[in-house]
Amino acid sequence: ESIKTVLTSPENRILIKRMLIKCADISNPCRPIQQCIEWAGRISEEYFAQTDEEKRQGLPVVMPVFDRNTCSIPKSQISFIDYFITDMFDAWDAFADLPNLMQHLDNNFKYWKGLDERKLRSLRPPPE
Repeated sequence: ESIKTVLTSPENRILIKRMLIKCADISNPCRPIQQCIEWAGRISEEYFAQTDEEKRQGLPVVMPVFDRNTCSIPKSQISFIDYFITDMFDAWDAFADLPNLMQHLDNNFKYWKGLDERKLRSLRPPPE
């Protein structure tokens, strides 16, 4: 009933649509772990390539944390989740009840945290 009340206002519907689009855009940490790892690697590689190109051209480096020689992918994922994802998806979950997404988010955060605690900078732990 409360959702129906929220959806009766055109302004609220626009806000909800904008929030949904933003959440979809940055939702990687809410995917199943293997997809999350795959896309974290792709996104990191894109940022590494940008940093490489900026250095090559002598331009200011926009994202110095994404220097492929020093970057910790787990730390970057932890920071991303802490600063952007958690609050946004907590709000979205309160509105739409998304237990599966929230469980993936929790699992992925623990995965990245585990790698970071082991002082690993890569997407995956080394083979045993």
